Amino acid sequence: MKNIKKILSWILIIAIVVLIPIFSYARNLPKFTFGSRLLYSGTYGTDVEELQAMLNKAGFDTGTVDGIFGKMTLNGVLDFQRSKNLVPDGIVGPKTYAALETVSWADPIVYSVKPGDNLYFIAKRHGTNVQNIMDANGLNDGDSLYVGQKILIPHPPVEVPQQLNNATNYQELKNNIQALISRYPGKYGVYFIDLNTGQTFEINGYDSFIAASTYKVPLNFYLYTLITDGKIDPNMKVQYTQADYEGGAGSIQADPVGSYYTIRELSRRSIEESDNIASNMIMRVVGRDNYIKFMESLGANVIPYNSNVTSPRDMSMYMENLLNYVKAHPDTAGELMYYLKNTIYNDRISYTIPDEIEVAHKIGNLSNVVNDTAIVFHPTKPYILTVLANNVDGSDDSYAYTVIRQISKMVYDFQSR
Repeated sequence: MKNIKKILSWILIIAIVVLIPIFSYARNLPKFTFGSRLLYSGTYGTDVEELQAMLNKAGFDTGTVDGIFGKMTLNGVLDFQRSKNLVPDGIVGPKTYAALETVSWADPIVYSVKPGDNLYFIAKRHGTNVQNIMDANGLNDGDSLYVGQKILIPHPPVEVPQQLNNATNYQELKNNIQALISRYPGKYGVYFIDLNTGQTFEINGYDSFIAASTYKVPLNFYLYTLITDGKIDPNMKVQYTQADYEGGAGSIQADPVGSYYTIRELSRRSIEESDNIASNMIMRVVGRDNYIKFMESLGANVIPYNSNVTSPRDMSMYMENLLNYVKAHPDTAGELMYYLKNTIYNDRISYTIPDEIEVAHKIGNLSNVVNDTAIVFHPTKPYILTVLANNVDGSDDSYAYTVIRQISKMVYDFQSR
């Protein structure tokens, strides 16, 4: 009996010694300059966090950007090393660092097939077409995919007709964008703000559009005002109920009903994964009526009283107000900006932006809806760009991704001249 007690005591001591540092690291990561040391399973720090963000943006899934080199980070590193014909040892050393310096969206994505995937949905998700994927992987009609299979997804370059990418002022830029979108079916709304000068332009900017998941921006913005005011504890736990369930994006649907999540975790999943259940739980906590009043207080023109609607102008306005709020309250609302910068969906506005430039954004999708709203932290001329595409062809809306990418490139090129 005494021996058993001693063994249990030692187990408890070891658990405390191991777990306390892990929780500490997760809350306060040690700072390391990226490239200053070897990274491998078990390492942790801001350089691991940077590695995860870099690989995720390039399409090599490392899971949550938490600064801890775990199993998913290892898998992402191995996929990246294989794609660069490096020794797949899972260790980020000089050769892997050198390869990371040249990684860009032009590189094909190495994608691990997930349950329920088929080529059509994979192509749609990545803004390409089935034939491109089949050609890149030597697949034939009728070939089936299996879960865990690694396939290459070509990342087509974004091209804009030269005559539409030569604007010398914002009016010409607006005219060029109008000429571009006139070539495609569907209704597009655009709202642009130059954050240095305050200049704006819009196309259908005040019209009502289906918001899809872009509504999660004002929802989480409101949540973080309550956190800043001390009205909600971000560590408060909320139980997942059956009434919260909604399919589609997000990972909570794989968890059992009755699971608990902190407010902070719900916000992260709501933005980074666009988790619908997390958003429903947040809405339950803050109250839909209060959420509506918050949007009214900000001066929104299109309010979702009875349906999930917004306008390009309102979405850009939310992003600008959020940016100013984060500057005033970085210790609290800075978390939300971090989530927006690290969303796993980077197939629209951020697609054409160079990797070294941060983009905080939120996408939205439905069967005939392809949306994105973004703050682009351009080094000299930062800006906000919202593009909402409604009534696009629900059977094949991949062209809408291309249109948004082209608009993003036109705006970025103009700001960079």
